[in-house]
Amino acid sequence: MRDIRKRGSGGPTGAGRHPLERSVGYELGRAFRRLNRAVSAAVRPHGLSAVQGNILLTLWAWGPMTIGELQEQMAFSSSAFSGALDRMERAGLVRRVPVPTDRRSFRVEPATWPGSRKAGVLNALIAAENEFLAGLSRPERARLLALLRKIGGAG
Repeated sequence: MRDIRKRGSGGPTGAGRHPLERSVGYELGRAFRRLNRAVSAAVRPHGLSAVQGNILLTLWAWGPMTIGELQEQMAFSSSAFSGALDRMERAGLVRRVPVPTDRRSFRVEPATWPGSRKAGVLNALIAAENEFLAGLSRPERARLLALLRKIGGAG
């Protein structure tokens, strides 16, 4: 891949530095897109998209949740999340079950998967993440996780 950061005069800030070279958000976005491509490739053989794989992983880890809880846990916008759940429900990956104590709420439950199929998805996701993070030491991974939890509102 071509490194475009070495080109030009560095943009409007002079001294060979462009604001993007110091942008955490820009680099975090790039890292997310690279990881998302890796996860997509890993779960595609299982008939899933990256979003579907991550929704299932969340439900498998923490159990059924209301739509609002799941949306908050995954930090999805309403429109993107509703569409993903609609597609997953049509594909038989999840089901929405009314919450008996609240007529307006639904709980999202994952479909029952054979243990070997579920393990295949989990192993694919773990392998994709390990490959993506291969350049980091164990302490670096732990620090990155702590920092991401801190800025993501979970730490």
